[in-house]
Amino acid sequence: MIEILSKEKELLKIQNTSEIVVSDLDFHIMQFIDYSTSDVEWLEKNYGLDFTIMKHFEDIEISSHFLEDDNQASFHFSIPFYNKDHKMVEEPIFIILSKAGLFLFTSAALDDYFNKIYPNKLLSFQKKSNSESIFKFQFEFISDYFADITESQTKKIKMLANRVLIENKFSGHEMDIITEYNFNNLLIKESLIETTRVYTLYMRSDWDKKMGLKKEIKAELNDLNVISDYIQFNFDRLDDLKENISSKIDLEQNYIFKMLTVVTVCISLPTFIAGVYGMNFKYMPELDATYGYPIVIVAMIISAILPFIYFKRKKWL
Repeated sequence: MIEILSKEKELLKIQNTSEIVVSDLDFHIMQFIDYSTSDVEWLEKNYGLDFTIMKHFEDIEISSHFLEDDNQASFHFSIPFYNKDHKMVEEPIFIILSKAGLFLFTSAALDDYFNKIYPNKLLSFQKKSNSESIFKFQFEFISDYFADITESQTKKIKMLANRVLIENKFSGHEMDIITEYNFNNLLIKESLIETTRVYTLYMRSDWDKKMGLKKEIKAELNDLNVISDYIQFNFDRLDDLKENISSKIDLEQNYIFKMLTVVTVCISLPTFIAGVYGMNFKYMPELDATYGYPIVIVAMIISAILPFIYFKRKKWL
């Protein structure tokens, strides 16, 4: 799928590059969703784009998330999002800024997710008057997205904290949730660091001198730094919750062991008495006594009650 925003603010949806007449096309942005090798070759042929950043994004150094030359500036962003199974995963987004226009490459899963949570995204694109404002909007959109997904994660952690600390509802399942939230936080943090790095590299580039967005990028970097503080706060809160749950589980286990100890002591003396009178000796005291049986029963009951009273006074119970 190819979506093209023309300079006349018209949005075109095209299935294949064979449907595009390059000579008749005047556009601001061209977005490729689930792009193919043939799409890349078509762009290389017609617009002279360099796709090094896309072909080697998994094995190049972190500084290469941004590449530039005289003809284009290339960006790679890792975007964390929730897939259809409500699990957080990462997908790459590639942006290439050239003299011909702005080219955007993403997956269908990520594009569907964006369209779901930002239904007016296309309208925002169409309101922009030129390629520079659309390019600026991309930076703002990514920063706002990190703020939104971090806020969403923060709300989930707050609800979990309320359940554990206030309602006192917790189990092993909450520990699994904490592990999941920590992993999500980690993905967001890593992606945010990479994005900050890309923004910083762009500010030092020759392309920023042409676009003149240094002031705007600095503002976005300040926002990303604030988001980073929120992410760290989420990590700290999750660590506190994990320690709190572990402490409560330890206390419950200690109480269970304490009760078992009390029960063991309370039944040990009656068991001892029953064991003595269960031995098969011919001559034993009270065997021929008229009240021997009730005496032994009372002695067993008393021997069970006395330890209970003792532990009660010691506030074990």
